[in-house]
Amino acid sequence: PPYGDLKWHPALKHPSGYVGAALVALITDVHSNEPLSLHRTWITATGKADIDTPRLLLANHSIVGGCIRLTPNDEVNAVLGIAEGLETALSLAWAPLPVWAMIDANHLSQFPLLAGIQTLVIAQDQDAAGIAAATTCASRWAAADKEVYVTQQAQNDLNDSLMEEIQNER
Repeated sequence: PPYGDLKWHPALKHPSGYVGAALVALITDVHSNEPLSLHRTWITATGKADIDTPRLLLANHSIVGGCIRLTPNDEVNAVLGIAEGLETALSLAWAPLPVWAMIDANHLSQFPLLAGIQTLVIAQDQDAAGIAAATTCASRWAAADKEVYVTQQAQNDLNDSLMEEIQNER
């Protein structure tokens, strides 16, 4: 499983006053790896915590050009997987391949060509924004003569599809 810039906090305070377990991810610049912000997701044993905005970024921090590296740079070689959100990226990481979460569809659509990466795997969300973002990114990489694979699952995202499969097996 991935580790990279993702950590777990057993009792993080949400601005609403709620205190609970949370995933805390460092957002870094895609090119320089310089820290930009933190992304926090409050969770329970069965999914996201039942609070308003269970996902939050730090206020007043730019995330432009950022990503969450679930796999550190030194473990990324010729192949990289990317996904919009953290949950989908975590699901893709079980492939196993190096994976980064792009935070949102906009960041995924703008994911730049990176030296040394020959194959890009995109975990596409099956909504209008996700399909457009994956198409834009895949087209840019394919035009640069890179190998590109895009997931096509029945559910909205790869994580939803995998969770449905797990439920069906029980």
